[in-house]
Amino acid sequence: MVTAPLVGLATGVLAGLYPAWRASRIQPAEALRR
Repeated sequence: MVTAPLVGLATGVLAGLYPAWRASRIQPAEALRR
């Protein structure tokens, strides 16, 4: 009962944080060029 929401939450957090973490590592001008 609890496993499915936790897996969904973990997937959502990873899917949201990974692009944000990658974007924070590159310069804003470089991000705009891509």
